[in-house]
Amino acid sequence: MRQHMLNGWLVAALIALVCLLGITAYTEVSKDLPRIACMRGPKAIDKKASQPENCSTTCCGSTIPSA
Repeated sequence: MRQHMLNGWLVAALIALVCLLGITAYTEVSKDLPRIACMRGPKAIDKKASQPENCSTTCCGSTIPSA
């Protein structure tokens, strides 16, 4: 009986860990999407070639530094 309870808690802990990792990955990706979209845009490529500046200041208009 004790082993059955421990297995249940282990499964619950593993599910919670997977959920937390998923939430963390989703937040990091959603924070990084504007920077990636900025770098992939055709106007960003032209500006990047003509001006050696940070992508966030060149095409996105924000001053958020990229990691």
